[in-house]
Amino acid sequence: MSPDFSIDTLNLQAKVGETPTHDLAESGKNDPEIMRACCEAEAAHYWKQPEGDRICAAPYYFARLAILHRKAKDYTAEIAICEQWKAIIDDYKSQPMVIAERAAQAHRGPRSEAIVTRLKKARELLEKQ
Repeated sequence: MSPDFSIDTLNLQAKVGETPTHDLAESGKNDPEIMRACCEAEAAHYWKQPEGDRICAAPYYFARLAILHRKAKDYTAEIAICEQWKAIIDDYKSQPMVIAERAAQAHRGPRSEAIVTRLKKARELLEKQ
């Protein structure tokens, strides 16, 4: 079972328990449960923001969890986490330009693109399995 996560709406920081997700990035990078909890916290944080005024989630946790799923040959889980990220960035791209221009452009970065690119390969691997 994943650790509990909470949303700090005042500081706009996703947390796992009382720990900000960014504090778990290095120490939990090889632990799928920690990365899953961070993904859940980042996604919940994103979707709880007001529509039209959302700030993009951090792609690191989604990329790391996808990598860990691939290593475990769990292609179904890899696809699911990549699709979750894709839903976030598709929604984020629909934000008004004023919002998107003042916020981080995480959805345009190489990590975000790599997550989306993984989808095709993960689907191919699942078919071969």
